Amino acid sequence: MPGPVHEIAFEVAVGQWHFRRADPTQLAGIVEEYWAVEGTLAPFRETVLPNGRLELMINLGPPHRVFSDQGKRVWKTAWISGLQEHSIGIESKEGTHLVSARLHPAGAMEVMGAYAPQAANRIVDLEDTFGSAAADLRDAALAATSTAERFDLIERFLQERREPSNAAPAFVRDAARRIEDSHGNLRVSELHEETGVSRKHLATTFRRVVGLSMKAYGKVQRFAWTLARLRASSTVDWSKLASEAGYSDQSHLVRDFRRVGAASPTEYLQRLTPDGTALWENADDAR
Repeated sequence: MPGPVHEIAFEVAVGQWHFRRADPTQLAGIVEEYWAVEGTLAPFRETVLPNGRLELMINLGPPHRVFSDQGKRVWKTAWISGLQEHSIGIESKEGTHLVSARLHPAGAMEVMGAYAPQAANRIVDLEDTFGSAAADLRDAALAATSTAERFDLIERFLQERREPSNAAPAFVRDAARRIEDSHGNLRVSELHEETGVSRKHLATTFRRVVGLSMKAYGKVQRFAWTLARLRASSTVDWSKLASEAGYSDQSHLVRDFRRVGAASPTEYLQRLTPDGTALWENADDAR
């Protein structure tokens, strides 16, 4: 069973919601955390920001309309949001109730096989990955009486599908860790020397496991790290932040933020949701 459930309640312009999370136990290194969000909200639209992870999402509430590079689609039941390089728009007219497992890109193959890298920059129906068992999981989550029980259902579901033979090679996990620890601020062309394999073998295997090239993965990690620093700062020295993040200058930082999420860093600070994972849009746009 996952660790203790921690809860935070938020009062926002469109209503009140509850965010709950727990750490994994048996799936540490594959699952980063379990989380759930629930709220009876006025119609709202948000831009969900890349976080460098995959999300297994179970929807227990009203449908969500999703705007992504794949176009527009209404998601009602359960899905996988793969490792994303750009933000995703979500619109809900009746509130939200989602339960999720957040998966590490270098660990997800162990429970998802080749579906994990194939989901990069995509959203796919959970049944396309796990078959009819996905519907059974959602039914069980709907019948559950607590968030802790739902987290346990997801962990047991993934644990049952864990296949050690699908685990990422150690050198890929090492490369991913080095990229994350440096938030992409390193020469990926030299990683093969540190991981002890050839440049071509590392590049090919990394893309096969993660779904993105090492360079692209570094950009995602740099963005996520910069955003985390912005959330934690009351005042921002933009030039210093750009330098520490690995951007060539402040203008480069601003361009990257607009490329990923169509907003400047300043706008991010003004529009961040309380949990820091998305940007509020104008609620009237969702009516």
